[in-house]
Amino acid sequence: MDILGKFALTDSSPLALVIILIVAVFLWGAGFKLYKLAVFFLGFMFGFTVSGLAGTLFPSPPVPFVIIQVIAGLAVGFVAFMILKLGLFIGAAFGTFLILSHVLERLGTVGLVIAFAAAVVAGFLAMKADKPVIIVLTGLLGGFMIPQIVCQLAAGLPFDTSFMPPQNSLIYLLIGAFLSALGIALQFGSNKDKD
Repeated sequence: MDILGKFALTDSSPLALVIILIVAVFLWGAGFKLYKLAVFFLGFMFGFTVSGLAGTLFPSPPVPFVIIQVIAGLAVGFVAFMILKLGLFIGAAFGTFLILSHVLERLGTVGLVIAFAAAVVAGFLAMKADKPVIIVLTGLLGGFMIPQIVCQLAAGLPFDTSFMPPQNSLIYLLIGAFLSALGIALQFGSNKDKD
């Protein structure tokens, strides 16, 4: 079961993917400096996604469901921004679950359980809100989001992309791990004098 696909990224418009890619790049390279905005964005994604999943229970809503999703996303994003500890928990847990559920999708239910457990741990770690935790979490989130979104954008181009490996292949995991490590190193380097 491809949870990442269920979480509103696979079928997103190219414009939405470009916006998410820009946010991912900022998370990757400047997550510590912009973590309050990152918390809002991840809270928005959480509200948008969960309301979208809940929308599958209501086959014919009175208004276009995307409007309900945007309102839910903005509400959760606002709450996450205003109650920062809760926002850090939601953002870290949701981002960790997205990444790990996609990486571990071949394990089926066991992968989902591992992703959920890791998400809860990441959420509690993020609530500490100290610099190393924020840098590591934003570096990981951005580093793993970038190759996935680039892959999705490339699939929509009018060129032959059959040479590219499948989106859930080991190559993207390795690229994500490399980018994450690089982003974490860059953030620690640029924030070392800001304790």
